[in-house]
Amino acid sequence: MPRLRLLPRIGLLALSLLLPALLVGLMAAWVLALTTLSHHDRTLAWVQGTPAQLASLREAVVGHPVFTNGDFAPGGFADHRPAECGAQDVAIGFSRLREFELAPARATLDELVRASGVYACESHVFIFNDLPSPLDPTAWDDSLVTLLLALVLPTGTLLIAYWGFGTAFALPAPWRVPAPVLRTLGLGLAGALAGLVAVEGLGWLFHLAWPEEMTGGDPVAGLGADPLALPVILLVGVYAPFLEELAFRAWLIPVAERAVGLLPACALSTLAFTAIHLPFAGPELAGTLLLGAIFAAVYAFTRSLPACLVAHGGYNVLALALHVATRG
Repeated sequence: MPRLRLLPRIGLLALSLLLPALLVGLMAAWVLALTTLSHHDRTLAWVQGTPAQLASLREAVVGHPVFTNGDFAPGGFADHRPAECGAQDVAIGFSRLREFELAPARATLDELVRASGVYACESHVFIFNDLPSPLDPTAWDDSLVTLLLALVLPTGTLLIAYWGFGTAFALPAPWRVPAPVLRTLGLGLAGALAGLVAVEGLGWLFHLAWPEEMTGGDPVAGLGADPLALPVILLVGVYAPFLEELAFRAWLIPVAERAVGLLPACALSTLAFTAIHLPFAGPELAGTLLLGAIFAAVYAFTRSLPACLVAHGGYNVLALALHVATRG
């Protein structure tokens, strides 16, 4: 008999890890698709010249028979333009290049520049995985594919799994905010502030014991020239927290709770949340454990995914703003 009671518990615990495992698998497939299957590397140069020279160069670059994705953008790619190229405000180049095409594309670009007679900055920049912008109508063919991979596929799959399996467990709808609403969302905001204080305080303590190279470096590196731009805020403050909180809190905790109780379920949520953020060194690992525990506590007290989203997204945005304000 005890063995029969144990097996359903093990099954529930395994089921509670379904959405986290699905999230990890979907995001891994997305990263693989973007980094391995669809190269979007680019070679750039910045030039200046007479209208006639620029017109000739534009025709040669945009209409090149081999590298068919030519760019001619006055004032373009300013975020990537080296300081020594400040006087040259016309960006030219080839995009959507495979790795083996980078060197030939650069040599071709140099030859076209010399043939046109324009004055060019000698600096060239390679932007790896330079994905198209959804705001650029000329790149919508590619950007729609990117958006489908990045947004619709993971989000839709997780929501379908949540509602499909959640019906059997009478789980609440993801957007439900229990009354009183202000108290529920206030606890989420308190979780964001508590996470910021705890993680930054822990990072300060580790900084006393470990040299800078062991504490993770610049946390906002790789987010572009404007880490506080609206797309970045939406990504780190809304989209990523929604997926993680749906899987690790709104799904994992109530399902696992039926097998082992609330506190062990929260502990499992914290450990699983930390595991997907490995590997880390020093304060990042301990800080992620703290954050996982805080977000799990927010869910335990509110039973609200929106409250967890406020806690997680609020922490991400506050920490990002803090690091942007203090770096340099």
